[in-house]
Amino acid sequence: MKIKPLAFESLGVRSMATWVETDQKIIIDPGTSLAPKRFGYPPWKTEFDCLHQTRATIQDHARKADIITISHYHHDHYTPFSLGKLLDSHPKYAEEIYQNKKLFIKHPTQNINKSQQKRASDLLSNLKEIDSEVNYADGQTFQVGETNLKFSPALPHGSFGSRLGYVIIITVKWDNQILVHASDAQGPIYTGTKDYILGENPDILIISGPPTYLAGFALEEKDIDNSRINLEELSQEIPKIIVDHHLLRDLKYLKFIDSIKTPNEIIVASKLLNKEPNLLEARRKQLFFQK
Repeated sequence: MKIKPLAFESLGVRSMATWVETDQKIIIDPGTSLAPKRFGYPPWKTEFDCLHQTRATIQDHARKADIITISHYHHDHYTPFSLGKLLDSHPKYAEEIYQNKKLFIKHPTQNINKSQQKRASDLLSNLKEIDSEVNYADGQTFQVGETNLKFSPALPHGSFGSRLGYVIIITVKWDNQILVHASDAQGPIYTGTKDYILGENPDILIISGPPTYLAGFALEEKDIDNSRINLEELSQEIPKIIVDHHLLRDLKYLKFIDSIKTPNEIIVASKLLNKEPNLLEARRKQLFFQK
């Protein structure tokens, strides 16, 4: 099984887009975006450059992909057709991602908040105009060639009862290897999500870390503590964990990772590409005042 990060916070943008190659070619969560404001500032030019680069990377891989999966309808996890209208140089950007693909997506009306329900409805309306196979994936298992794709029931986007809604976790099984990709589990904060992941018995876990930069504001300290406890328990059983996304919006992300006591490997996504983390959003204020 080949695993390649396409866009993550450690690669300079908001995303968890991942390429997985078995006998099938899969893109998980083909979206990438920037924070409109951070530290009171809009994105710096370097961030826009990285956004364009990661969009191009997703596009290049989508041309080869057989399968696209979408865990939920936040813009850093899927590409809306409306984006193409904003890209004068590439108006069919989204169409080319989804054209002639098997799509496995979060259910558009069940366990979903209003804003994401509207986005899902818009996406499905546009998908009717192109040639693609749409499957609602929540709680379902699919066999495609020699690859087994299993999707969790809807789980909280972070903590239980989160106003941000629900996500689905994907398990990819192929050639006696198991990958779990857990978008926006945030640690996981919710113990039920941790139990689900343990039950999948993965060799590799890709998971969003907690948004420590929101501690004391949109996130309680107990949520950070739950994330640490749950991730440490996962790390005792899973040989390799890639933790990224929300956590790397904080320059002090290593303090959280180093607090996890485990004999196994915990790294950020860029390390899979042998690259050092490129934290642009977390350094936005520095970028604005650089000499």
